[in-house]
Amino acid sequence: MMKKIIAALLAALLLAAMSAAGASLGGTSADPLVTKDYLDRNFTAPLAESLQNKAEERLQTVYDLAAAPYGGEHAAFSYTRGQERFDLTPGGTVAVAFGGSVTPLTDGIVLTVESGEVIDVRAGAAVPSGITLAAGIRYFATEDTTAVYTAPAGGALMLDGPYIPGPGLEKPPYADVTPGVWFAAQARYARDMRLFRDWDAELFRPLGSITRAEIVYAMWRAAGSPDTDYAAPFPDMTEDWYIPAANWAASLDILRGTGDGRLEPDTVLNRNTIVTMLFRAAQATGQSTEGRAELTGYVDAGLVPDWADAEMRWAVANGVIQGTAIDRLEPLGQVDRAQTATLLQRMFG
Repeated sequence: MMKKIIAALLAALLLAAMSAAGASLGGTSADPLVTKDYLDRNFTAPLAESLQNKAEERLQTVYDLAAAPYGGEHAAFSYTRGQERFDLTPGGTVAVAFGGSVTPLTDGIVLTVESGEVIDVRAGAAVPSGITLAAGIRYFATEDTTAVYTAPAGGALMLDGPYIPGPGLEKPPYADVTPGVWFAAQARYARDMRLFRDWDAELFRPLGSITRAEIVYAMWRAAGSPDTDYAAPFPDMTEDWYIPAANWAASLDILRGTGDGRLEPDTVLNRNTIVTMLFRAAQATGQSTEGRAELTGYVDAGLVPDWADAEMRWAVANGVIQGTAIDRLEPLGQVDRAQTATLLQRMFG
């Protein structure tokens, strides 16, 4: 992204230099083919505008990505180069100095100007200390300014330039993980442990499904990526990223393959399958497998097959898995990324 922006700026400078060179080569106002005005009007200005628009479109995409979890009303935010999203816990603060700017993403952030001036960029005017800021407006710290932004009830903001993080300021693990969402801690755990192959991507994709290769890889990462000399016997292991995990899981009997002796790495998991794998992982890592819950209170308990019955009752009894509603287990339902991170954090975190 930054390379494209730099390229656009260099191109604009090059065009400006070309126009100046054209003017110096000759011509008068009566000969528009070579005048600087003609070049500016017909070549330099249109091309520079086009390049600027392209750069702004790409920057707007990045900005929208960070603001999107806060709702459609933020889609009209103008981009600001270099800004990143940060979250503030209740009472959290950040101090911003000369050249830094803040765009609140949530209402209720309070500004304290300790020295200098803070400018409301939209209005082009200084704002007084002690006001509560509205979301969506950019505030810029002028020369010799120190301003403190406080979120009494928590919040989020976009931030760039010189700043001093105070207590409660955190960079979110992913752009689609908002403060207070139920899987926020699990998303951070997933990133810290690199549970998923794309752990360093911009998005967590909490509702994304999990395949057999992905769950084995995530379990292996949660267990500390242990080494093994065992070679799993599955003929359809074709991608290097999950092979060490599959070897480890097979060596501990966590992974047994399908009925025809294959891994089927791209098959999407359901809840019956994942609890059996988690139960075996608990056994293999020395965790307790005691406890069996009655499933009669769930209207879909009949969808739990015999081969997963003990494992499902263990998972419910120990809070490893919970119903999707007060009377439903959804044993044939798919397991998403947020749920996977939650299950693994309960077991290994």
